[in-house]
Amino acid sequence: MSKKDLSTNKYADVPLRVRSWIVIIIIFTTATLHPTLMYAFICFLSFWGMKEFLSLYNLYTKITAAVLFLFLIPEYFLLFTQNYSYFIIYTSLFAVVITPLIFFINKTPFKKSLIVFIGIFLCGFSVGHLGFIYNFNFPYANIIGIQLLILLVIPTELNDVFQYLTGKAFGKIKITPNISPNKTLEGFLGGLLLTTLLCNLLGLFLLPNKNFLLNSVIGILIGVLGFLGDIFMSYIKRDAGVKDTGNLIPGHGGLLDRIDSLMFITPIYFGLLTYLFL
Repeated sequence: MSKKDLSTNKYADVPLRVRSWIVIIIIFTTATLHPTLMYAFICFLSFWGMKEFLSLYNLYTKITAAVLFLFLIPEYFLLFTQNYSYFIIYTSLFAVVITPLIFFINKTPFKKSLIVFIGIFLCGFSVGHLGFIYNFNFPYANIIGIQLLILLVIPTELNDVFQYLTGKAFGKIKITPNISPNKTLEGFLGGLLLTTLLCNLLGLFLLPNKNFLLNSVIGILIGVLGFLGDIFMSYIKRDAGVKDTGNLIPGHGGLLDRIDSLMFITPIYFGLLTYLFL
C-alpha cells in the first residue's frame, strides 16, 4: 500500500465523525429549548449509558432492560421537580441495590460487579446533575443554567480533541502505557492549557463577571477530571476486551465513549457552582 493510500485511510472516517458531531449538536441544542426535552434527554443518557456498561460484560438482558427503564420514571420526576436531596438518595440507592441483584442472578465476579456499580452510579448520579445545572437561575448575577451548561459541555468535549491533537503533535512521554498507550504527558498538558484558554474565552460571553480565576479553575477541573474519566473508560474497555463501548454514534463508538469525561466532571462542577452562587 502506498503512502498516499495510508494517508487516505487515516482520515477516511473524518467525514463520518463530522456528520455525527453535527447530529449531536442538533440534538443537544434541541434538548436545551425546553426543560421537558432536557430531562428526557438526560434520562436517555442515563439509560443508554447503563445499557452499555452492562453490555460490556454481557449483563444486559430483557430483565435488566426493564429494570433500567423503570429506573427512569422516578429519575425523570425528580429532575422535573428539581428535588435534589431525593435525587441523590434515589440514584445512590438504585446503584447499591441493583448491583448485588445482578451479581446474584448472573454470578458475576466481584471485580466486574464493582465496575458495574461504578458505571450505574455515574450514569444515574453524575449524568443527572446536568438537569440541575440546566435549571440554575441567578437573576441577581445575570446568569442562567443554559450558559453554565454550555460552559461545561463544550470545553469537556473539546478537551478530548485538544489532548488528542497535542499528543499527536508533541507526545513522547506515555502516562498510562498499559491502559491507554496513546495518552502522553504532552497531550495531557496541551489539552489542559487549551481547555483553560477556551473556558476563559467562553466565559467572556457566558459569564458577566469575566472572572479569570473562576474560568481558569473550571478549565483546569475539566482538563484533569476529563483526562481521568477517559482513562477510567479506557481501563474498563481493556478489561472487557473491546475497542468501543458500543456503536450508537457512527465514527465515535458508543455513548460512553463520548460522555466518559462528562460523568467525572459534572457533579464537581455542580458543587462548585452551588458554593459560588447559592
